[in-house]
Amino acid sequence: MSCKEALIPNSIQFSPEQSVKDALRILEEHHIRLAPVVDTNGNLVGMFGLHSLMEDLLPMAAQIEDGLTDLDFMIGGAPGAAKKIRKIGPKLVKDHMDKEIAEIVLNPETPILEVIRMLTRNGSPLPVVEEDSMKYVGVVSEQSCLHRLHEILEEVEKEGQEKHEQIDHHQKPDDRAA
Repeated sequence: MSCKEALIPNSIQFSPEQSVKDALRILEEHHIRLAPVVDTNGNLVGMFGLHSLMEDLLPMAAQIEDGLTDLDFMIGGAPGAAKKIRKIGPKLVKDHMDKEIAEIVLNPETPILEVIRMLTRNGSPLPVVEEDSMKYVGVVSEQSCLHRLHEILEEVEKEGQEKHEQIDHHQKPDDRAA
């Protein structure tokens, strides 16, 4: 089984030129945390989601490596973060998306166990692109993988039941009593 069997081809996606406010509204409406950013040529250029936006809400001193680790001293931090959301809203998705996506990109032929490994390490969903390009194909999610595995399990159990019934049907009446 490969990635394409758990693929969600028509997923929510954003344009790099879309406003952050619009993208946040769509994330909220669809109850999702993350979506691919696709340019006008259909190429995957990034991922935009709540995590990267949340990082932008932190004070600069907390964003840098080895920066502040304890923000308890900040009084009135929530209103400041709320004001940052208002400031970020009209800005473009391309300015707040995660562009470092090479390690999380899959292709349709990626084996499903590798997809599951990557989902457990990187979260869900993961973008899928054509093998030798960044042409966007869709996403796979934890839910889409589990759904497909459940379908396969049902198929396997049905085949097993049918084989069992065929064996019972071909046995002689005296053999079944034994």
